Amino acid sequence: MTGIYDYEHDHDHDHYIIGITGHRKLISNRIPELAADIKAFYRNVVRQHGSATVLSPLAEGADTLCAKLALDAGMRLVIPLPMNVLEYRKGFSGAAEVDLDCLLSLADSVFVVQPEEPVPEDPQRGFYYRQAGIYVATRCHTLLAIWDGIEKDTPDSAGTWETIKLARGAGKPIYYVMIDNK
Repeated sequence: MTGIYDYEHDHDHDHYIIGITGHRKLISNRIPELAADIKAFYRNVVRQHGSATVLSPLAEGADTLCAKLALDAGMRLVIPLPMNVLEYRKGFSGAAEVDLDCLLSLADSVFVVQPEEPVPEDPQRGFYYRQAGIYVATRCHTLLAIWDGIEKDTPDSAGTWETIKLARGAGKPIYYVMIDNK
């Protein structure tokens, strides 16, 4: 199923929505530990709310890991893409591109986010990544952040820290799974 997912008009008003943000580069030997923390968070959400939808733009790394684990947990997956799939896939490497295609095929909904901020004259990729971050941060009930704890602004105001700031600004609770990428 594709099309814009409108959580405000979802017929299941009690459906809980988890937004995903996280780092693209994860150290492979730490992934099992991260996965265990994410699975525990998902189990707790299901215990409290019965079911959930995960909003993940599917960037390589944390977004993809969280999406896979959500599907394993029986959750719905909704993919708000920052740009069309052909353009988006240019930022993916071989194995990550296979993961992207697989997860796109398993999602309940896939759509390109409409910008919520004025589009600059010559928009760069980061502008569109930020728009996806705004969508996730403002439409989730809780943000799941796979984060290294570094509060670093980026020139394009996109990325994990920027999405965390957006969620905080929207008054959303944030569940952190801390990573140490050293």
